Order: sequence, then structure tokens, then C-alpha cells
Amino acid sequence: MLNYATVAAALGALTLAGCAAAPQASAPTSQAMAANATEPGRACFRVGGIRGQKIVDRNTVLFRTSVGPQDVFRVTMRNGCLNTATSDPLVLIPSGGSDTVCDRMDLDVRVASPIGSTPCLVQEVRKLNSAQIAALGPGERP
Repeated sequence: MLNYATVAAALGALTLAGCAAAPQASAPTSQAMAANATEPGRACFRVGGIRGQKIVDRNTVLFRTSVGPQDVFRVTMRNGCLNTATSDPLVLIPSGGSDTVCDRMDLDVRVASPIGSTPCLVQEVRKLNSAQIAALGPGERP
């Protein structure tokens, strides 16, 4: 005859063992960011590492980051939400519980104004190569 208390205890022990063996999720490390950066067309930066920005046009903003001395990322929007004529600040909200941005889904961009904020639809996040950075004019650098 089956002893239900024994079966319940055994199932509980198996459940706890399965939980202990499960990998723990953690924030991306610099090694993980470096690994992502080696993938073709993929590089990451931290929102907290942004050291300068330059709105190029209604769809494009450039960010200079602390990843390296010449690291510049271009963030392209779909909806022409940026305003080059005013100094309305950008509000950058990282997604996914980390301030690491590797993809368009990792960042929510808004333009703050006295009457609220305008959401921007991020289309692409791309790190510029050294030739692209060198091609920027003095007024275009972040």
C-alpha cells in the first residue's frame, strides 16, 4: 500500500533539487558585453555610461559612451520624435531590469517637454566604426 506522506516528501525533495540545479539569472557582466560586441553588427553600452549626446536630425541621436574613448552609438527612431530646434531633454529608460543596451528593445526613449513627453519608437541601435566617427563633422560629434 502506498504511503501518501512518503510520496509527498519525495516529490518535495525532487522539486527542491530541481530548483537548486536551475541556473541563476544575473545582470550582464563586462565579459558578456564583450561577447555581444564581437557578434557582427552587435555592440552594447550602459545608459549610465553615456557621456554626451547629439541630436543629428528628427530620427537620429548619437551617444558618446564610457566604454572606450572613441565609442559612439547611433540610435535611430521611426517616428521623427526628436526636435533639433529645442533643448527638450531626452528621457532614456532601459528595459529588462538592466541599464545595458544592445538592441532596440532594450531602450525606451522619450522627449520631455513642459506639457508631457513624446515617445520615440527605436528602430536601431548601432555602434559606429572608427571611419564613421572620423567622418562626423565637428558640430556632429556628441
